[in-house]
Amino acid sequence: MSDQLKTLLRRGLSAHEGNRPEEAEKIYRQILDISPANAEAEHLLATLLTSQGRNGEAIDLFESCLSSVGANPAARCNYAIALESSGQIEKAIDQFKQAISYHGDFPTALYHLARLEIPRGHLGQAVDLLGRLLGLKPDHFEGLLLFGNALHALGQEKAALMSLDHAAEAAGITPDMIYRVATAHLRLGYPGPAQGLYQRALSINAKFVPGLRGLGQSLAHQGQYTKAIALLKTARQLTKDTDDIDLVLADITLKCGDVLGTIEILKSVLKANPDNAMADALLLRSKAKLASGDGTEFAKRAKNWAKHHMPIAAKPAFANTRQSDRRLRIGWISPFFCEHPSFKLLGSLARNLNRHEIELFLYSATPRPDDVTRSWQVMADGWREVFGQDPMQIADRIRKDKIDILIDLCGAHPTQPIEVFALHSAPVQASLSPTTTGMTQIDYLIGHKEVFSGKLANNKGLSEHPQKLELGPYLPGELDDTFPVSPLPAAFNDDIIRFGCIDKLANISDETLMCFARILNKITNSRIVIQDDVLEDSYAAKTFLDRTRQAGINRDRLDLAGTVAAEDRPALFAQIDIGLAPFPAICLENHFEMLWAGVPFVSLASDLPGSRLGLAVLADIGLGALCAHTEKGYVDKCIMLSTDLKALVSIRENMRDRIRNAKAFHPPAVAREFEESCREMWQNWCLRK
Repeated sequence: MSDQLKTLLRRGLSAHEGNRPEEAEKIYRQILDISPANAEAEHLLATLLTSQGRNGEAIDLFESCLSSVGANPAARCNYAIALESSGQIEKAIDQFKQAISYHGDFPTALYHLARLEIPRGHLGQAVDLLGRLLGLKPDHFEGLLLFGNALHALGQEKAALMSLDHAAEAAGITPDMIYRVATAHLRLGYPGPAQGLYQRALSINAKFVPGLRGLGQSLAHQGQYTKAIALLKTARQLTKDTDDIDLVLADITLKCGDVLGTIEILKSVLKANPDNAMADALLLRSKAKLASGDGTEFAKRAKNWAKHHMPIAAKPAFANTRQSDRRLRIGWISPFFCEHPSFKLLGSLARNLNRHEIELFLYSATPRPDDVTRSWQVMADGWREVFGQDPMQIADRIRKDKIDILIDLCGAHPTQPIEVFALHSAPVQASLSPTTTGMTQIDYLIGHKEVFSGKLANNKGLSEHPQKLELGPYLPGELDDTFPVSPLPAAFNDDIIRFGCIDKLANISDETLMCFARILNKITNSRIVIQDDVLEDSYAAKTFLDRTRQAGINRDRLDLAGTVAAEDRPALFAQIDIGLAPFPAICLENHFEMLWAGVPFVSLASDLPGSRLGLAVLADIGLGALCAHTEKGYVDKCIMLSTDLKALVSIRENMRDRIRNAKAFHPPAVAREFEESCREMWQNWCLRK
């Protein structure tokens, strides 16, 4: 190489490393004008272009120079990074493997290959690669973080925490690095250690906004909403970019039952940034909790949400065999394959599917795997970790798995990669969402027949075709016969009637509270028990009491309960004569538990599918008459029921027999119908031209 080219290379590299990309590119191209086949200049220019997102140009240059520098593991790694950036994941993995074949202990290749293997479910291989990396570089910060995540996913909790502790040491006094370790702790479900690390970062820089936001999040995860809100408000004053902070605030206010306040926060976020898909998804879910909302209007909002935020993609030619009677491969995708009500509601269905008819693949977008995650894994014929992956990558994985029917378990949730449905990941796509998704790419909305008996479904207001089930699909999980059924409290308490609402404050709409007030005013010898874990916090309790006062409920008629341990749940239900389901949304798992305790509940069904879940459960056990269709009817049914203690005693004593004799509570029967429903959806696709 001539002295002129050597000088130019030194100048180009100096500009490159000095963060002067335009100058560096100009010099590299000058070298290539003089020496068109200069492999070193091509490599350096390709690396520079990759950092600028110009992956197509970079890949062409890499492929030109690899014949000369291909044995250099750094060149292979840089080429792999360009391939990954352009979406060519498999080719990128091959290049990282080649780099390791040339140099078995090349740290960059070990790290990146492990990083790409984790989403493919190759956790053991990733742990081995990271072990080799950390043997070479024990303080490799990125490697320690990734090692902790991989070990946690394998259930090695103690080793995972040790790796994260080592990462915290490697972070030194750099707030941003400490923040990242804290965030890893929080994501994996350790808010206590996360809190300590966020505080450490803030001790170095008290105005470190990500640290304030993270500390607020960690406190919120521990139910300390009052302190969390104060910190988040402080963080807002220190930055102009408040979207992430406002999303945390919105999540807190929603949990504490201030739905209208949550909506105002989210509207403010969207006014400044209309393309914030997470804020819009949370807004849609918040509006689904408004009893004043109109079902048709909500369906329009859902369609607008999908139109604005979902990618547009052509439907591919699927390789699935069009054979209507073959074994079907069903995929479920959810961020809730963890400690979450989904396990109680859908775990029995998954366990009872006939594996001669159905293969069940689970695509887990779960940020915090736990013991329940491992219970889901045992039930799966195929398990795929997809958390944090690009939707296109997930869609490719689903197509390679040849999934016949892909089912969304929760709808447009901020942590659900619902974009995979817009990308047409499977020939048949369906959802178990309690409300319409607004997505025309989702063919079916699966639910109990009563869920679709409202005018919205009857008037074809849904984006999806209603797939009606006679039974299920939700089940109460394992029914515990040791859970006692207590005598009717009113029969022993001077005729005092105690109502009970055991649900999330976010589900107790203002209209629900006004109905509660009318019931309490009509029945002078009555009280109401409200239970939600968040009531442990003073902000949540104050917010709720303010709302009850505005609704006209006297404080001395209210009994508020926060967290109730599992062993104390029977005592909670032993206080209640009549359950009151909020509207339009309910926590279905709580109402299954209430029925098993012998307590009947009154519900209200509107035209929103999600509001009809209570009706579906009551109808299955022959108590459909306890579901009203107007607020007046809701109040009247409560008053009528409270005046007939003999009927209440009879219902309580016979409730378990009703449940045991109901086919809808028999997991094998529910599973058989679900299989038949899947078969019907598949046959419909097979018949299409």
